[in-house]
Amino acid sequence: MESYLKFISKSFQKQITYKVEYFVGLINGFLYVFVFTSLWKTIYASYGNNVLNNNFTKNSIISYAIFAMVIKISFTMDDQITTRKIRTGALVTDLIKPINYFCLTLSECMGQTLFNFLARGLPILLLSILIFGVSMPGDFVNYPLLLLSAIMGYLILFMINYLIGLMAFWFIETFSFQLMKYSLYAIFSGGILPVDFFPAKMQYAINFLPFKYILYIPTSIFLGRFDEATIQSSLAGQAAWVLILLVLSKLTWARAMRKLVIQGG
Repeated sequence: MESYLKFISKSFQKQITYKVEYFVGLINGFLYVFVFTSLWKTIYASYGNNVLNNNFTKNSIISYAIFAMVIKISFTMDDQITTRKIRTGALVTDLIKPINYFCLTLSECMGQTLFNFLARGLPILLLSILIFGVSMPGDFVNYPLLLLSAIMGYLILFMINYLIGLMAFWFIETFSFQLMKYSLYAIFSGGILPVDFFPAKMQYAINFLPFKYILYIPTSIFLGRFDEATIQSSLAGQAAWVLILLVLSKLTWARAMRKLVIQGG
């Protein structure tokens, strides 16, 4: 455990060194929040500020957009770690270390995420509260539920990236897999549009995908949009996807190790 904590710390410190990239990312994040809040204000103004899908008022949809964006920014991680190491051969040096590669990669991504939450997500949230008047949920039960749901959502996103990275063992170019993941994540995670706004048939299909459990579920739970039964079923769905992806990760890694050939002295 101590070794992995050091990897988290090292990854966190590495992010601090890129000061220009940090400020650019912070500005971009706030611009995204500003664009989405302005867009929703315009949409609701055109409907006379009426309540739209699933009891979303103008204020609640703006709160959803901001909190979902904060979680998305905080979840930012390097999804090319494994692909890059396979291509350059750097993976070999990790394999000879007395550590688990899956946990090593997770530790590196957690360091990046911790930095993005503290240095980007938190400032953007505070600015949004000051500028847009967004209020934090008053029910304190929502906070531990958010933590639990966000952790599982993060693990789901990490393992999707991890599995796509392992595709580099079989494919020379993994860009098409990455592009597919980016598209599905952007559309179905709830980061841009809450799942409630999709047609009923599409919502049914989305329920069989892991993406809504990354942003939509944690944000909706935090904002108190679910009743107790829905919260329990949502958390159970997240846990199921974590288990499924964990099994797939282990099986894919085992297959990859049988395919790996190391040459040299």
